[in-house]
Amino acid sequence: MTETLVPIALFVALTIAIVGVAKIISDGRTRRQLIAAGVTAEVARAITAPPHPDAGLHAALKWGLVVGAVGLALIVVQFIPYRPDEPIAFGIVLLFGALGLLAYYAVGRRMVRERPLAVNG
Repeated sequence: MTETLVPIALFVALTIAIVGVAKIISDGRTRRQLIAAGVTAEVARAITAPPHPDAGLHAALKWGLVVGAVGLALIVVQFIPYRPDEPIAFGIVLLFGALGLLAYYAVGRRMVRERPLAVNG
């Protein structure tokens, strides 16, 4: 198991690192081009900023709900009369993961709807 998991984890980590560095370089280059075109630094920062200031909150909420739902599914799988390696167990885990994503969708829409829109003056 470890012989298979280590190369996969290494590949995933390198991919995330490369994408992160490419995004940083791309954002810096875009900001420099905007400033060279005569746009103020604040406008350039606003253009290259993430669309939502609390995007980290939404990501944490999403993955918290998904991981919690999958964890609950793994507990439920222990109590069904099937072996954990049978397809029904995998189906239950996927079903609970999907329910976690649907719960995130519902909570996220309610959070966006309740947040007042900021009016720029």
